[in-house]
Amino acid sequence: MAMQGNRPWMWCLMLALTLAVGWEQGGLLFAESEQVVEVTIKDFKFVTRQGTLRLGFPTVIKVRNEDAERHDFGSTMFEGLPTQVEKDGVIVYGRSVGGVFLDPKRDAVLRFDMSRPGRHEFRCSIHPNMTGELLLLGAEAV
Repeated sequence: MAMQGNRPWMWCLMLALTLAVGWEQGGLLFAESEQVVEVTIKDFKFVTRQGTLRLGFPTVIKVRNEDAERHDFGSTMFEGLPTQVEKDGVIVYGRSVGGVFLDPKRDAVLRFDMSRPGRHEFRCSIHPNMTGELLLLGAEAV
């Protein structure tokens, strides 16, 4: 009889653990620690808005193409890093993602962990004169 009294408690614990793991994998528990970079493509230029980027933290780059032409957002900063790309309702995971093509008025989200300090350039392979950069300083440089 005592075991039956413990079952509701055990089921609640199992449900809570399952939800916590699911939220963690979906980024919901750690959304506060994500660092967000917003990149808008407008008038054949990259306009970047970001806060201070920190090593080892989940990083989200949100790219929006406001131009009437197709552009590419590509960078070597993703080389060797597990990266998630969300575009047009599809999520793709991989290592060494080269970038993402964006049709007019479309957007994409790239998620990865910033792990290398330095200057990280990005570009449009369709329009080589379009370039931009992110600067990530290590703690020892501050």
